[in-house]
Amino acid sequence: MNVENLGLSSKNSQPSRIRRLDIHTSNQIAAGEVVERPSSALKELVENSIDAGANLIEIVYSNGGKSLLSVKDNGYGINKQDLSLALSRHATSKISTIGDLIRINSLGFRGEALASIGAVSELTIKSKFIEASETFEISTAFGELKQIKPSQYLEGTLIEIKNLFKSIPARLKFLKTDRAEGVSMLEVVKKLALSHPEISFRLYEIKDAGNPREILRLEKSAGSNGLSKRIQEVLKNSFMDNSHQVDYESESVKVTGYIGSPTFISGKASGCYFFVNGRFVRDRSLLRFTRLAYGDLLEKNGFPSAILFLNVPSEEIDVNVHPSKMEIKFKKLDLIRKCLKTAVRNSLNVERFNARSHLSKQAYSYFRKDSSFKKNNQRIDFFRSRRESLDLGETLNLATRVDPTIDITHETKHAQSPENNRLGTPKAHLFKNFIVAQNDKELVIVDQHAAHERIVYEKLKSQKYHQGIAIQELLVPEIVEFTSVEVDAIIEKKSIMKQLGLEIERFGPASICIRGIPAVLGDICPKTLLIDLLDDLENFDSPESLESKIDKVFSSMACHGSVRSGRILKYEEMDTLLREMENTPNSDQCNHGRPTYLKLDLEKINKLFGRT
Repeated sequence: MNVENLGLSSKNSQPSRIRRLDIHTSNQIAAGEVVERPSSALKELVENSIDAGANLIEIVYSNGGKSLLSVKDNGYGINKQDLSLALSRHATSKISTIGDLIRINSLGFRGEALASIGAVSELTIKSKFIEASETFEISTAFGELKQIKPSQYLEGTLIEIKNLFKSIPARLKFLKTDRAEGVSMLEVVKKLALSHPEISFRLYEIKDAGNPREILRLEKSAGSNGLSKRIQEVLKNSFMDNSHQVDYESESVKVTGYIGSPTFISGKASGCYFFVNGRFVRDRSLLRFTRLAYGDLLEKNGFPSAILFLNVPSEEIDVNVHPSKMEIKFKKLDLIRKCLKTAVRNSLNVERFNARSHLSKQAYSYFRKDSSFKKNNQRIDFFRSRRESLDLGETLNLATRVDPTIDITHETKHAQSPENNRLGTPKAHLFKNFIVAQNDKELVIVDQHAAHERIVYEKLKSQKYHQGIAIQELLVPEIVEFTSVEVDAIIEKKSIMKQLGLEIERFGPASICIRGIPAVLGDICPKTLLIDLLDDLENFDSPESLESKIDKVFSSMACHGSVRSGRILKYEEMDTLLREMENTPNSDQCNHGRPTYLKLDLEKINKLFGRT
């Protein structure tokens, strides 16, 4: 019989017997699952230190952790009789029976880490058990175990890894540069440090056989502000200045931490840190729920910054999904979604006009002194400068409008208090799009289209969820031509259109008659509104909540009814817009997540001009 007729390759036509792999080979295979790179080994060792009750962890590495990686802690140590067992596969002090797997309360539990690391490196463990008076050590060289012997005195445990993956050149070849591996280890330490502010961390690098260079030093932080202090030390950015505290509990699920302001966003998800029962996890569901919770406050392609801790009953989660223990499964995923959504939204709604310090800092950074203003003796033609400035409005297409009857000096003195007039009074209208206003201590710049879009959007939502969308009957109904098939599909959505404030009916076999539009939208083109709504409703059967679907449609409708860029506003219109913003939820951002205004405080403006 021809082997090709059986679908077999002639190269592999000889049958093979099943056999058991030797211990050394199986350990090498297992190590590949647990230890992908030096940072994987570091994560396992530091988690063991945390489980051992340490409050000080010191890490030293060289060549990106390839030639040396050591972790020292002051935990309760390992008993002499358990040292050799610690280097055996599936040996752990965290669980005893299969029933313990549904109640995991420690970071480590699989009993694979030390054995896996020892199989692909030269590993030494030095440890003093808390109840013992002596220190002992044990070593293994690529899986070959050595005898236990006394060691120099220390408190806790010291684990040293040398020549990681030397026995597996293929794995070593696929590691990244020393710098990249060092950055990966730094990120591991940061994530573990965020969830344990009560522990001090030290991270050192040995380079060119010199003294260790300190990469990171984090002192333990106690008290109510311990977490916020640790976040500030770890992230070293303006996250805490642009964040909201989260503290929510419902049905045995507690959500705490901090979320960034909707404008404090990034193009990737690296700014989101999720911890479940103290364990850092990568979970797409948690990221998706968090983004959905921001709703229309978040840019379409933006990711928020968040550091969130979820406390969930251990029997309702499964952390035994992957050897890295960074994936997790929830028994009640809908409950997690509900709690996370409520926690985030409650925190975002605490303060309507939140400070956006990062936006102000960015604005200040755009101010630069003109290079023509130099400290020299060159003569400046002030008359020429004045003549050129007369054409500035025409040259830059600069549209300004102020109320000539207003005495700015008098008005400033008698302006309303910031509490009642937080966005100030309008002073000018620039570039046919921006309102410049002033309150007691700040200059406020408002994007008129973005701001009015949010106002219209919130009015639509309020009407929908209270008394219903108010419909304005058209004096002359508008007829829109479609194909007969399209008309049939549109008429099927007639009731949904009515809920959205658009009143339509069939007009012949291939036409639609628009009789009414949402009153809040004012003077708009009914035909354009209908066509855009049909596009929005095309995917109305997508797997999203009905609330979010309708809100997306309202967002498109609001864009039609808002003040357009390029329209010059009168003083009364600008003032009305500012006052409506102050009384509209989430008016600091448009429906697409962009900011609607920014503030520049007087003190910093003075500094820009060298005034003290």
